[in-house]
Amino acid sequence: MDEEDLKAWLAARFRPQAATGVDVVFALATEEATLATFAVDAGKLRLDPAAPVDATFFFDSAETARAVLSGDADPIVAFMEGRFRADGNLPLAFVLLGLFREDYDVEAPP
Repeated sequence: MDEEDLKAWLAARFRPQAATGVDVVFALATEEATLATFAVDAGKLRLDPAAPVDATFFFDSAETARAVLSGDADPIVAFMEGRFRADGNLPLAFVLLGLFREDYDVEAPP
């Protein structure tokens, strides 16, 4: 999976009903490159926004990003194995998961 495949997957998998009250810009990255940057605002997903990033989540690969966001991989296990980490804004990880996973319904932090 390359960056364009991941972006297409994010757009297709986005759950607007989970984005109520969410106004944030995320970046998904590896240590070597940014995989995707997207804004969530007013229940919509915008890829490659010009706005500054609020939170960056690092993965060991685009495949791991897709697996964690889809529910095919456990985010806690991926974190413990060093395949998934946050830039320090960990509460937004749960918001991120809720935007793409049917089994996560989490409200945005205030």
